[in-house]
Amino acid sequence: MIFQIILVSFAAYAIYKTWKQYSKKEASKYWAIAFTLLWIVVIAVALVPNLANIVANFVGIGRGADVIVYSAIVVLTFTVYRLMIAQQKLSAEMTSLVRAVAIENVKKPNE
Repeated sequence: MIFQIILVSFAAYAIYKTWKQYSKKEASKYWAIAFTLLWIVVIAVALVPNLANIVANFVGIGRGADVIVYSAIVVLTFTVYRLMIAQQKLSAEMTSLVRAVAIENVKKPNE
């Protein structure tokens, strides 16, 4: 019971922060909706723990906890991949920018 209260409270706070970041243009609408749906699922599973077992049985997994763990691993792996791609893109953009600034600010021998 205490865990449910803590989890639901945290998820509600996470939804609030997500939409606050969206309103400040710190997050896209796509990600705001995606994370809101994620936290709604967390709230649903916290309030109705048997829901995870129903989903697990539907997809052929033995226990609800297992389906949650497997899903979390998939989501985290995908997130790490997306962050890696974004970091590589930022690194390439920064390299291009530094090169352009260096070429623009080159000192000629007569100066």
